[in-house]
Amino acid sequence: MLEIDLHVHSIFSHCGLHTVLELINQARATGMKGLAITDHGLTMGGRLNDVFFNRFHCPYDDLELLKGIECNILDEKGTIDLPSAFVPFLDVVLLGIHHNTPKGYSREYYTSLLIRAMEKNSSVDIITHPNDSSFPLDYRSVARKASDMGMALELNNSRILYSRSSIEDTMSLLRICMQEKCSIAVCSDTHAIHELGQDSSVTPLLKSVEFPEELIVTREASCTMKFLRERKKSC
Repeated sequence: MLEIDLHVHSIFSHCGLHTVLELINQARATGMKGLAITDHGLTMGGRLNDVFFNRFHCPYDDLELLKGIECNILDEKGTIDLPSAFVPFLDVVLLGIHHNTPKGYSREYYTSLLIRAMEKNSSVDIITHPNDSSFPLDYRSVARKASDMGMALELNNSRILYSRSSIEDTMSLLRICMQEKCSIAVCSDTHAIHELGQDSSVTPLLKSVEFPEELIVTREASCTMKFLRERKKSC
């Protein structure tokens, strides 16, 4: 189980089932040290809440609550739906290609689209589910760009748990990340509460390719927080 989970959706995402407090209490009940609430941007139906970002504080001293967002790419210029008003309150910024982007284009197109968005938005910390088969990517180009910019690529537990990404493709991604010295962030992509902090579907893949621990920014809570602090300094 993850000590800190950096990809968690609440009811403020159109696909989340639980309140922030329910997720916080589940994290404590399972012995986690922290979690990030990363609801979808407005393009994907997220209802980003000003009160949450401006005024909400975790009611427990023994749990780290991080505030974040999972952004979407808006156009070929690299624009993303990151609300400027919330940027001062964000601890982590995720970015992924979602279904507001049309399917059916080439690997080259989606790779170029994502890399352009990465280059234009240095505040992004993690690229989510890069192994989404609906939006094929040139893993080497993306991993190299992420490594150069100090970003991490996500290893998404739910994608493997629910067979939404192939194991073979995911292992190929991991091998390329190793070669390019690209960091990864293991995340649950929680939508239902029992998924919170789970990494059991992807742990065997990491072991199979002998992925180096030093490239896993979520291997311990202290490593996760160090990664995020360094990201903020570099932005």
